[in-house]
Amino acid sequence: MNEFRLETLSPEENMRRDEEALLSSEKDPEPEPRLRLYRWDRVCLSLGHFQKEKPSLKLPTVRRPTGGGALLHGWDLSFSLVDLRERWGYTPTRIYRKVSELFIRTFLNFGVEVKLERFRGSYLDSFYCFWVPTLGELTCRGRKIVSMAMRTLKRCFLVHGSIYTDFDYRRAQDLLGIPEEVLRERIVSLKEIGVEEEEFLKSLTGAFRELLKPDRNLL
Repeated sequence: MNEFRLETLSPEENMRRDEEALLSSEKDPEPEPRLRLYRWDRVCLSLGHFQKEKPSLKLPTVRRPTGGGALLHGWDLSFSLVDLRERWGYTPTRIYRKVSELFIRTFLNFGVEVKLERFRGSYLDSFYCFWVPTLGELTCRGRKIVSMAMRTLKRCFLVHGSIYTDFDYRRAQDLLGIPEEVLRERIVSLKEIGVEEEEFLKSLTGAFRELLKPDRNLL
């Protein structure tokens, strides 16, 4: 398993590395789990693989190798996990549940309860993914706190997502054209719930290390 280190890269490089990890693991006869923790070197939108770009957008965009709606980056801590599907239960639902359980336990370390969402509706009716929490994502008091998206191949999967450590609602309003009060109803950051970013990162990486031990049975 790779060493954990926090990278800050361009939107294009972040998505290229996530996709490359998935494709190379799929070809590897005995792939090891691959985890990335990263930031974005600018404020941008990542678009789901099948989304059409809006011509009126006021900020840079990048295409994700996964589906879902557009996600605003720049104030978030992002992660990606690539591993064999069979180690996590094979189906997307089981994989999401296992990854989500890790985050649920991490938040509980700080006395914060989060809820695993199970909505399977047509979330692409909305351009932005934070508008409707979907299968495998986590909310805190009804507001999205962990966004996730997945791509599966025959043998391996990629799950990646983001947690806002802070959020500039006023700037987001200017960039997205969505009123600040509406954004505050939909999403929440670590800072707003009183969780220190450095302590959260330490707890999260510890949980990943424990979960991804070579002899750990995930099923």
